[in-house]
Amino acid sequence: MKRYFILLFVFNFSFSQTTLMINNENSTINYDAKHVLHAWEGINDNVSGVIIYDNEISKIAIAAKVVDFDSGNSGRDSHSLEVLEALKFPNIKFYSDDIETEGNAITFNGDIEFHGQKKSIKVLGTVDENENLINVTGKFQIIPTEFSIKLPSFMLIEIEDYINISFDIQFDK
Repeated sequence: MKRYFILLFVFNFSFSQTTLMINNENSTINYDAKHVLHAWEGINDNVSGVIIYDNEISKIAIAAKVVDFDSGNSGRDSHSLEVLEALKFPNIKFYSDDIETEGNAITFNGDIEFHGQKKSIKVLGTVDENENLINVTGKFQIIPTEFSIKLPSFMLIEIEDYINISFDIQFDK
């Protein structure tokens, strides 16, 4: 009888983790890119994701559709879908279960999947938490050519080979 009680206690403790879904009405991923002649940004406010949480985030998985990024210029967005082969590679995904927190600073060591390529990246951010929600913000940079993307050009000059990504993601408790 004692063994079963101890085993039951251990199982109950391990199930104390909670899966929290992203609040996609209050979550965004932004990008900004540059060309010699101009810079632009785009936003995706249709982000999906979950975290595993037990007093801190232990796992995170985020997904965004390429087609949902809006730069405010339909011609640019249409060309981006071609360059990024959105029909072949419709999603951008990030996953991490190697997460370090110190105060409200958080570091995600994880994998990003973009344009059919998976790369390990380190993402720095902050976590703000209250009794109703967890808000994660941060920034990182990707290099499109590392994901086998041919850089688009304008007037025979390619865009710069980095894209800044920022995110503001909310999870409801």
